[in-house]
Amino acid sequence: MTAQRQRRIKPSYCEMSRKTIKILLVDDDEDDYIMTRDLLSEIDGTTYDLQWTTNFDGAVTLIEQREHDVYLFDYRLGERTGLELLRAAIEKGCRAPIIILTGQGDKELDMLAMRSGAADYLVKGQINAPLIERSIRYAIERKRSEEDIYRMAYYDVLTSLPNRLLFRDRLSQAMGLAERHDRKVAVLFIDLDNFKRINDTFGHHMGDQLLKNIAERLKNCMRKCDSLSRQHPDSAVDTVARLGGDEFTILLSEIGHGEDAAKVAQRIIETLAQQFTLNAYEIFISASIGIAIYPHDGNDIDTLLKNADAAMYHAKSEGKNNYQYYRQSMNASAFERLTIENKLRKAVDRNEFVLHYQPQIEVRTGKIVGLEALIRWQQDDKLIEPAEFIPIAEETCLIIPMSEWVLHTAATQIKAWQAAGFHNIPVSVNISSQQFQHKKFIGSLHGVIKDTGIRSRDMILEITESTIMRNTDIVFHTLYELSKIGLRLSIDDFGTGYSSLSYLKRFPLHAIKIDRSFIKEISTSPDDAAISKAIISMAHSLKIRVVAEGVETKHQLAFLSEQGCDEAQGFLFSRPLPAEDIEKLLAMDKNTEGSIFPILHRGYGIVQRR
Repeated sequence: MTAQRQRRIKPSYCEMSRKTIKILLVDDDEDDYIMTRDLLSEIDGTTYDLQWTTNFDGAVTLIEQREHDVYLFDYRLGERTGLELLRAAIEKGCRAPIIILTGQGDKELDMLAMRSGAADYLVKGQINAPLIERSIRYAIERKRSEEDIYRMAYYDVLTSLPNRLLFRDRLSQAMGLAERHDRKVAVLFIDLDNFKRINDTFGHHMGDQLLKNIAERLKNCMRKCDSLSRQHPDSAVDTVARLGGDEFTILLSEIGHGEDAAKVAQRIIETLAQQFTLNAYEIFISASIGIAIYPHDGNDIDTLLKNADAAMYHAKSEGKNNYQYYRQSMNASAFERLTIENKLRKAVDRNEFVLHYQPQIEVRTGKIVGLEALIRWQQDDKLIEPAEFIPIAEETCLIIPMSEWVLHTAATQIKAWQAAGFHNIPVSVNISSQQFQHKKFIGSLHGVIKDTGIRSRDMILEITESTIMRNTDIVFHTLYELSKIGLRLSIDDFGTGYSSLSYLKRFPLHAIKIDRSFIKEISTSPDDAAISKAIISMAHSLKIRVVAEGVETKHQLAFLSEQGCDEAQGFLFSRPLPAEDIEKLLAMDKNTEGSIFPILHRGYGIVQRR
């Protein structure tokens, strides 16, 4: 019997997006293949194209071709398992639903399959035609819903270009490959000149149509410029993205020389200079372009984008309709960094840090349901915000002793508040990437809990999205070890890291926090509103709580309340406060029947949840 077979079974299924459902069965037992084939043949009104392979490597080869709508993986595949194949498929970028077939009902195994990314699982001895049909239909419809959420989250609604989130992810991938292979990456920041005049003259509808046409020209221009980059098969993807408004960015994932970016920029300027014809009107537009090169102009995403943006403004100051490279002022910045690093080393030894705490509010009730511990550097008479010293602490590995201090201090404060009568207010602590990956991290946490006498559930660990995606196998193990201790886990800055949403169901998460960059423009940006809405809906479908950070206005809160967001924190309620001030807030909250925050009382314009 050959390792692969194909058989077509019966016609037309109007409820599916295709007339034929292509299925790959991976099973080393021919009897199981025959049983599956015969069960599918009993289903009326459906056309199935069933392909069968018996081995792991053959399955991977077929999966890479991405020709199937559904995959059926037997759990036992000789020396390998269906779960291993499932993980390999996900790593290969497989987006089609995968159903695991098990020999017997093992609840623990079945749940592991679902957490690993399976759309469903079936017990072989219990499978019949209606059951397998329902499972396939459910898997396809669920995957279609996930794809809709994915598009909303990662693509611009107007132009269908990648949005800011997806662009950052691809830039991160390109920078990683460039560092590994000693290459250069270019970011082009494009801003249309005098675009507001188009909207004011012709209206926003015409402006939107022009943006669509510009997006098409940029994509076509990049196809013509493709020979300037992607010279190696393992290059990242060149990307044209719309950040919002009339701002676009281009990622050149691999350039041989800095001059290559200028050639692309010049071609873009020439392409956009050609007239656009919209509704019989001839419209002319120009663009200013800033160029930043990795690693010369920045070693991280934010710095590179900031410098490309600065170069773009320089292009505007030079008369618009031109491009400019970013110019560094190395001496001043290097001296400033060295000064901060020296002071920071002394600060660790002298214990110059303090913790402030920001309340987390339950949107439905207005009650304080948690606190986030935030480190501050007490230097002389002023408090230094973490954004000014945390990046340097991470680069110099000072973040490890600082993070251990934060854990001990927060746990000690939790115990003190419990002694004062506040027993059910968990404190969230941010865990750095270096701390999370440290081999003694779990042991250190055990020690903190034992030394301070707090309960595991009294502390929530906040881990950034980029941290958990760096090495998913190690992360998967670490997260489950933490959940066994009883510690609750939250994803911080959600939406700014990895582009795939499928990992969420793999990890034992308590909550996700929508990044403040989306909340900031949630009332004025349809894109940010759509992304936030999608994140809330997706998280709730996975039984994960949602916390919005950076909430500063009534309108932001109203939107979040309408969408059913669970918790919120931000300056609208309270700035981060010292422990003694927080204790006063907790006492007020405990002794007040309703919310202590006036903004949450009726009559302040807050939309009530249905």
